[in-house]
Amino acid sequence: MNEYFKVKTVAATQNLSDFGVKLGNDGKLVRIDGSRIKSNAAFKEWLCKLKPGERLPRGRFFKNKRPGKAFMVMDEFGSILTK
Repeated sequence: MNEYFKVKTVAATQNLSDFGVKLGNDGKLVRIDGSRIKSNAAFKEWLCKLKPGERLPRGRFFKNKRPGKAFMVMDEFGSILTK
C-alpha cells in the first residue's frame, strides 16, 4: 500500500532543552541558565486585547513588545488535550 500512495513517514521528537528550559528541583520550568520564568498573565492579556498598531502602555513589561494576538501553532497532540 505504501508503494501505491508513495507515503513517506517522518518521526519527530521534542525536548525541553530545544526551547531553552528545563525542570527545576521543585518541578517548575526554569531557563537552562537557572533563572526562573516569570508569568505575567494580566500583562499578556492586556497585550492581546490591543489591536496591532495601537500604542502600548508604559512599563517595563511592554518594552520591545508588539500589540495584538500572538502567533500560535498547535499540533494534533495539543488539540487532543484541550477536548
